[in-house]
This record gives sequence, structure tokens and C-alpha cells, in this order.
Amino acid sequence: MEELKIDWPAFTRFYNATLKLHGSAIPPLTVITKGKRVQIQRIVNALGTKQALVDAVVNMARSDFLNGRTRTPKFPRGFIASFPWLMANDERIADVANGKYDNPPPQELTPDEQRQLEQERYRQQQDARRAEARRIEEEIREEQRQRREERARGAVSYEEYQRMKQQGLLNET
Repeated sequence: MEELKIDWPAFTRFYNATLKLHGSAIPPLTVITKGKRVQIQRIVNALGTKQALVDAVVNMARSDFLNGRTRTPKFPRGFIASFPWLMANDERIADVANGKYDNPPPQELTPDEQRQLEQERYRQQQDARRAEARRIEEEIREEQRQRREERARGAVSYEEYQRMKQQGLLNET
């Protein structure tokens, strides 16, 4: 069997870009030691394809469990994988590549659950609309109150009006 050569700088760029694309918490690669290169090369040659390595990296970046977003009794704070963890042995790469750590598919909802979900969304939209209407009504009331206060400040009593008239302070037309 012919040895499959790996372009290490390209692999490092691919690995880091894949982690970034999926918003992964897994630390990026900075250096792949010579020992790891030999180990990875041996695994790729044993598998006979680079695709398993590519699949393992993509699945690792997507996995909620391997990115610490899933809590378990064994890992109450979550577990965050790393490149050395992935490359620990052939079985681990195969497990990750074959989807052992993939996120479970979303649950199918029954028609009743779907209807309940839609009703809840509708209620939330209605509540948001009502809150916005109350906010607008309150703004209008506040503007009206301010206008009344301004008019009241400008208004004078009849006695004050007569005094101002006698002093010639009013321009009556």
C-alpha cells in the first residue's frame, strides 16, 4: 500500500478553520510535534484514507459533548476535547469519525406538542405587541402631561392678569 502524505501546514489551517467555523471551544493547533506527525501518518496509512481524519476533525468541532456544552454525571462541568485527546489512539479517531459523539437528532414533536409550541410563540408575540402598545401609550400620556404643565406655567390667575394689565405689561390687541 502506498503511503498517504499529509501536508501539515494545510492540515493545521484546516483544523483551526474547522474549529472556528463551528464555534468550537477546543483549543486550536499551534504545533504538531514530530511524534504526533508519525502517529497520525501511521493512523492515516492504516485507515487507507485521509477522509477519516477529516471526518473526525469536523465531527469533533460540531459535537456539543466534545466542546463542553453537555453536562454528564461523569463530567459535571462538561468535557472539552483536544487534538492530543483525538489522536490518542486509532479507535478514538474511528469513533469520532463514525459519529459516536455526534449531537442527537432533534426530537420529533407530536401534532399536539407542535400546536402547543406554536400557541406559546403566538402568546409571546402578542405579549410583546401589548407591551409595545403600553409603552407607546405611556409616552403619549407623558407628552400630554408635559404640555399641560407648560400651559399651566404660562397661565395666570384673573387677579394676576388684572395686575399685569394695570402695570401695562400686556400687549392687548
